[in-house]
Amino acid sequence: MAVPDAATEYAPFVTGCSPRAPETEQAREALIDSETAELNQLLDRIDGLTHEARRRLRRLEHHRRGVSVQWTDLHG
Repeated sequence: MAVPDAATEYAPFVTGCSPRAPETEQAREALIDSETAELNQLLDRIDGLTHEARRRLRRLEHHRRGVSVQWTDLHG
């Protein structure tokens, strides 16, 4: 039974051994692009929900102060 050489056995685990393969770099970039797009979509959704929540809050505050709902709908 042959004993593997330590340098050969552990070479894949040593950092800086070889430069990244292009396909690995492309996969990494694709993953980053995908994550960035997903985060942008989430932020857009949060912005929309924040806008809607503020609009509804203003409407309730106006209603409490006796402002007409029709006026609030037109100017809110």
